[in-house]
Amino acid sequence: MNAPAGVLHFPARLGLGTWMMGESRAARSREVAAVAHALQVGYRLFDTAELYGDGGAERVLGEALLDFGRERRPELFIVSKVKPAHASRSGVLAACEASIERLGCAYLDLYLLHWRGPQGFNQTLQGFGDLLQRGLIRHFGVSNFDVEDLVRWREAERSLGLGAGAACNQLYYCLQARGIEYQLLGWQRAHGMQTMAYSPLGRGELAHHPGLARLAKARGVSAAQMALAWSIRDADVVTIPKSADPQRIEENWGARELVLGMHELAQLDQLFPPPRSKRPLAMV
Repeated sequence: MNAPAGVLHFPARLGLGTWMMGESRAARSREVAAVAHALQVGYRLFDTAELYGDGGAERVLGEALLDFGRERRPELFIVSKVKPAHASRSGVLAACEASIERLGCAYLDLYLLHWRGPQGFNQTLQGFGDLLQRGLIRHFGVSNFDVEDLVRWREAERSLGLGAGAACNQLYYCLQARGIEYQLLGWQRAHGMQTMAYSPLGRGELAHHPGLARLAKARGVSAAQMALAWSIRDADVVTIPKSADPQRIEENWGARELVLGMHELAQLDQLFPPPRSKRPLAMV
C-alpha cells in the first residue's frame, strides 16, 4: 500500500468551511455565489463532507468551482470526509467516488474519516490505500480523534506497513474551546500530524464577544479577525471558518495577515483561560 507523502502544503492557512451549506434549495444560489466570491477573494482551501446536507454542500462547492476552471484545479486544496457508516474498505471507495462526482473534480487533496465509528481502522486504512493507488486522493487523515484514537490508528497503520499515514486531524478548536491544548495538540506535534480547526468562531458568538471586541478595537481589527488570527498563531494549524456572507468572507480572509503580539496573546489567555483538564471533543 502506498502512503501519502509527508507534510501537507496548504495554499493558505485559512480556508472556507461548508458545514450547514447545501441543506436548503432556497439558499442554494446564495451559497454557490458565496463560494464563488470566496474564490475571487483568494480562498483556495475548502472543506466539506458527504454528511453536510446529505452531499448538498459538496454539490454547492462543485457548482461554484465550475466557473473557476478545471485547468486551475492544482491551485485548490479540497478536503472531504467519509461517514463512519461508510468506512469499510469497499464503502470508503464508493463514498469517495460519490464525493468526487458531486464536486466535479478528479481527486481530493485530503480525505478524512469524519469520526471514529464501528468499523475497524484496518478496513478504513485499506480503503484509503486503494484510493491513493488509484489517484483519487492525495492524502488521508481523521477528524474528531482523541489521543487514544490516534494511538490505535497509528498501530493499525504500522500493522499494514504504512511508513507515513494520517497527515491531519480536524478538530473543534477556538478561544472558547481550548481542550485540545491539554494533551492532544502536543501529541500531534510530536508525531508530525497537522491540525485543522473547525468552528474557529465557536457557533459565531466570538464575532460578538464584548471582551474580544475591546481587544480587537485597540488593534484596529474585528473580533472575528482576532479570534481567527489566534487560531492560526502556530504554524502547524490551519482554520476553516464557515460563512455564506460575502462581507464576512472578506473579513475572515483578512485575518491571515494579522500577527498577534505576546501581550495580546496574554490578554486572550486571561479572557479565555487555557485548559487544566481534558475536555470532550465535538463532532461536526
